Amino acid sequence: MTLTVTDINGNVSTCNATVTVVDNIAPAAFCQNVTVTLNASGNASVTAAQVNNGSNDGCGIASISLDQTSFDCSQVGANTVTLTVTDTNGNVSTCTATVTVVDNIAPTALCQNVTVNLDANGNAR
Repeated sequence: MTLTVTDINGNVSTCNATVTVVDNIAPAAFCQNVTVTLNASGNASVTAAQVNNGSNDGCGIASISLDQTSFDCSQVGANTVTLTVTDTNGNVSTCTATVTVVDNIAPTALCQNVTVNLDANGNAR
């Protein structure tokens, strides 16, 4: 950038200056709670996009990630996850959300016929 200075007598002088623009403002991270249902195999997953609730940054978002995306039967109920938002200049913000894991698939019952013999006292053996 060239800086030009003119005094009141019309004398002019110029110099070059370097202007460095710095983005040190973290993005705004916004989360929303999500409910997921276990599948027949007992697994469920959620994406960062599902938890993201309009996170933004004036210079742009480079990435949005979630610390946990997979859930199983041992995690039925409320689970806290952290969403990390990184802007294009490396500034980072986080927010937390609740992923509620629901198991609404009934178990499969498999039956077979059985013959039981009683002993002299009437007890099964």
